[in-house]
Amino acid sequence: MNCPICNQDELTEEFYEKKINFHCPNCRGRLMTVPGLRSLSGDRKFVDMLWQTAKYGYSETGIVCPSCKKNMRKVTLPLCGAGIELDLCCSCQLIWFDPSELERIPLPTPEKQKELPEKVRELLALRQAEAEEDRLNTELKGSPADRDAPDGIWKYIPALLGMPVEENAPAVVRKPVITWSLVVLCLAVFALTFSNLSEVIKDWGFIPAQWERHSGLTMITSMFLHGGIIHLLGNLYFLVMFGDNVEDEFGHVKYILLVISSGLCALALHTFFDPRPEIPCVGASGFISGIIASYAICFPKARLSFMIFPRNFIMSLMMGRFWFAIPAWAAFGLWIIFQIVMAKGTQASGGGVAYMAHIGGVLAGIMFAVYYRISQKKEYDDWARRLEDFDKPHH
Repeated sequence: MNCPICNQDELTEEFYEKKINFHCPNCRGRLMTVPGLRSLSGDRKFVDMLWQTAKYGYSETGIVCPSCKKNMRKVTLPLCGAGIELDLCCSCQLIWFDPSELERIPLPTPEKQKELPEKVRELLALRQAEAEEDRLNTELKGSPADRDAPDGIWKYIPALLGMPVEENAPAVVRKPVITWSLVVLCLAVFALTFSNLSEVIKDWGFIPAQWERHSGLTMITSMFLHGGIIHLLGNLYFLVMFGDNVEDEFGHVKYILLVISSGLCALALHTFFDPRPEIPCVGASGFISGIIASYAICFPKARLSFMIFPRNFIMSLMMGRFWFAIPAWAAFGLWIIFQIVMAKGTQASGGGVAYMAHIGGVLAGIMFAVYYRISQKKEYDDWARRLEDFDKPHH
């Protein structure tokens, strides 16, 4: 294997504390397996946190794995009062250490030196991690006003239109080919039907009282029809903003199943609870609502920034405060409350937005994401159990 940093230098096998690792003589970096680090480290929970964060949590795209040639996951964790940044390949279970990083890993200590009870040590470690996180946030992110402002000038455009702007979301590893395919499909359908849009919607939109039209195909075609350019662009903005991360998290196949199940569940709830069974229903917002729900569950700490429109612009300019941001889970909760309130209002007044379809898509998205998270936890528990068995002495 070649060094992932120098790229040309061959890694040489050597021992560190009687554990095998691979060393680069040029940059002095080291490569070690996850089981090797687990048996080396005196803090097993640090290794578990490293693996769990790389595979299931918030990590960035790292260097290329020297074994499988795929990008490793870059994880930053507190260690011994300071942060440490490591690259981990979840497929090969390999960890890359820059110079002097492996030496920072605490070694096992004799049992007689462990004077504090385990619960006390866990509490101290938790407090230390929280303090380190606060310190890093203060140093790297600056003031609350700086944290809430977007990092790209183009994001001011949707913000000026009242749209939320995504911040500090995990980096995407997989290319969102399904999300972009859905965008292209919606744009193509709108371009082909724009000249005769009203007639196409009447013919191919989903009508609850006539759900069996065209052999039931309107349940699919209605998802890609839109009532106007504003309707189309609004839906596509949320699809692109949230879809890439959800597709990256679930994988292409599970993401397609999420889109289909959310879209059909949206139409089902619209059929049962909406008081307008003869009006065609069109739009991608049903399955997009499922994507939004999955995003909020899988990435609850991602932040959504909103632009403030102050009455006194000069005063806000002097204060430097134009944005406020909230976690994705909080924004999702407020959005759900709005959908429920508006759905009741629609039933009373016969409004033009299918809010019950949004709620139906959300229900499917929540169930899909919760099931996925439970499966992830089971997979992680199985992995941890295998490592425990690996560490046990064999006779």
